[in-house]
Amino acid sequence: MSGFLVILLYLVAAAAALHAARRDAPRPAFHESALYLAAAALASHAAWLTDAAGPGGVLAFGLADSASLMGLAVGAGGLLAVFAARFRTVAAVCFALSALLAAGTGSVSAQQEVAQAAWPLAVHVILAMGSAGMFAIAAILVVLLALQDSALRRGRTGGWLATLPPVESLERALFSVISVGTAALTVAILAGLLFVTDLFAQHLVHKTVLAIIAWAIFACLLFGRWRFGWRGRLAARYTIAGFVVLAFAYFGSKFVLEVLLGRHWG
Repeated sequence: MSGFLVILLYLVAAAAALHAARRDAPRPAFHESALYLAAAALASHAAWLTDAAGPGGVLAFGLADSASLMGLAVGAGGLLAVFAARFRTVAAVCFALSALLAAGTGSVSAQQEVAQAAWPLAVHVILAMGSAGMFAIAAILVVLLALQDSALRRGRTGGWLATLPPVESLERALFSVISVGTAALTVAILAGLLFVTDLFAQHLVHKTVLAIIAWAIFACLLFGRWRFGWRGRLAARYTIAGFVVLAFAYFGSKFVLEVLLGRHWG
């Protein structure tokens, strides 16, 4: 599968989604080319990742391929956003980020993390990167909320910011995404425990501890939202903090092991 085609499809889908967002009279999703371009990009991206997954179905994602898998989850979220007319600008940003994350697919040789593929590992990897993708979308929503808030305070409501949904709708979407991401991260952590035999020998201590800390941050945010109605800047700080910790858990520890120390998980 051509990586150039995948990136091109994502970028064209982003442009189409942004064009759709600027329409005076929004059209149904099935009438928008962005939907079909995004679907083609996701299918091509999945095929490209399958080629990089290793022979015989063995999961051997390296640092770049793991980021690409996260980008696939971001792109899937963007595809769903196309169905909501006021969220098509959000979809455009998701597609652009997916193109960036997909660009490195296969560029760094992957080290085989396990001798044989097993369903707990497959579930763990897919859900871990899927949850990271959901939290990346949450970070996107936080940035857009901050830009929107700044524009409203200055009395500027025109331009591309006018294509965004109201603040309340963005906040509801933010917490919906965080809820899905937290549920996926919970299952990912539990599935990961099924193939862990020795945290130290498998070089999983830092990753596991940081992932649990990230889970606790998001769980605390959801509890605060439910119990105390947390929102605004407080919710934004928790979201960004949780995403940064999770990024260090998966990508920071993987970078240190693979690039600096020449080791790997498992």
